[in-house]
Amino acid sequence: MPIFGSNVSLPILVRIEDNLLDRVHELLCESNLLFTRPLIVTMSETLSMAEKVKAGFAQPYIHEIEDNSYPQVEAVEAAIDELRPDVLIGVGGGRVVDVAKFAGSRRILPVVSVPTSLSNDGISSPVAVILFRKGTRSVGVNMPTAVLVELESVSSAPQRNLKAGLGDLLSNISATNDWLLAYRRIHEHYDTVAALLARKSAFEMLDAKRVNFEEISFLRILAEGLMLSGIAMGIAGTSRPCSGAEHLLSHACDELYECESLHGEQVAMFAILTSILQKEPSQSAQAEFLQTNELIATPKDVGLGFEDFKKIVAHAPSTRPGRYTVLDEVSEADIEKAFRKAYG
Repeated sequence: MPIFGSNVSLPILVRIEDNLLDRVHELLCESNLLFTRPLIVTMSETLSMAEKVKAGFAQPYIHEIEDNSYPQVEAVEAAIDELRPDVLIGVGGGRVVDVAKFAGSRRILPVVSVPTSLSNDGISSPVAVILFRKGTRSVGVNMPTAVLVELESVSSAPQRNLKAGLGDLLSNISATNDWLLAYRRIHEHYDTVAALLARKSAFEMLDAKRVNFEEISFLRILAEGLMLSGIAMGIAGTSRPCSGAEHLLSHACDELYECESLHGEQVAMFAILTSILQKEPSQSAQAEFLQTNELIATPKDVGLGFEDFKKIVAHAPSTRPGRYTVLDEVSEADIEKAFRKAYG
């Protein structure tokens, strides 16, 4: 009997634990990841955490970055060329992890993700958001070799970051709907396993209705959900399981208005509207969840009116040409009706 399968790149090691930072070397060794010369990428605000990660390594190095801009990536690559590390370890928020993933992919080095914030699914995804001269772009990268989350570290992050991570996770519902739509309309590849992982994580959180941002049990569920979202993208070989029209609208909002809200806050807000357009049964539950847990729920919350919103909708498809979404199937009248229903 023939055996069928597929080759998928996934993290070798995943841990979500207490008191983890000074045990990174130990945990890697337990999985036969015998690194000795790590280059630890971090920022000034997470430097103390990066210092803990040095424990146990023979020759650890620390490199501080300022942001997720391309020049900072080049600086990390220069450090790699000079120091010849055998692994990159990103200790910090999403920008740090993205720079480490991008530099590691370009220099063919394994990357260990040690996030100190749970603001988005980049902690384990094959995507990095990098600021280039002409604007921010999402670029494909290799999956992290290991993802290690210390619960104490992420619990000390601003609550707003946790809300953004929650919003990013919930937007998987809208994203997978768009992916299925693209499969039906233009025969785009659709991976049912990846879609199941992305949706299950989102609905598990949605079913909680109200969350306590200070509870370790919530942090663990959020970390697992964001991690599974990244793995879903790795299985699919595309960001489709976690990025649909709601993400295009968020990118358009950033490009047109330089919105100060976080990525996860925006995609959750826009997902309310796209879920209505998709006739998603959980649309009301999503809106109620955002309000109950005090996430940004309407464009008005970020200073945008309906005329601004129309410009965002018109610009959204150009932020990711070729990505088929529900926005390709609706009229201006449909959008205005959905806007009134979603945001009042």
